[in-house]
Amino acid sequence: MAEPPRKGSSEWIRNERIINQTPALKQMRDKSQGLSSRGTNYLKAPSQAYKDGWERIFGKKENKNGPD
Repeated sequence: MAEPPRKGSSEWIRNERIINQTPALKQMRDKSQGLSSRGTNYLKAPSQAYKDGWERIFGKKENKNGPD
């Protein structure tokens, strides 16, 4: 089985250009990399580091409901 091209090589760049021009290939590549789509926008599932950073900046979501 052939090895995939190295990232940044001319073959890799050519393949990425073809993938980005073809919506079906782009969707398959994004799904294999863990991206999910909502309409035409792609969102990466939030990681634990992202959640920790969110809480550090904005506080926990439970505390955002206001005073009771």
